[in-house]
Amino acid sequence: MAAKKGSSGVAVLLNGAGFLVAVLMVMHILFVLVNVPNTRLADSVGQAAVPLALFFPGLIDTPSPVLQVLVDFGLAAAFWMVLGALLAKVLG
Repeated sequence: MAAKKGSSGVAVLLNGAGFLVAVLMVMHILFVLVNVPNTRLADSVGQAAVPLALFFPGLIDTPSPVLQVLVDFGLAAAFWMVLGALLAKVLG
């Protein structure tokens, strides 16, 4: 990933951190959607994703447990992407 011309290292770092947390959320969603058995990787991703999802789990109720995970962690992924970009713009 190439940095934009004129971007500081702090901006790139903040944007990258937001992106990495969002990737973690998406990995958790994919593991749930595909029904990955309880492996070390799936458990580790799930344990890391739950506290990073902040207040999003349970914010919107859905009838399906799989759809609930998709909405909860999808909103959290979008939040971390936006937060990383905003912080990069303001502080970088």
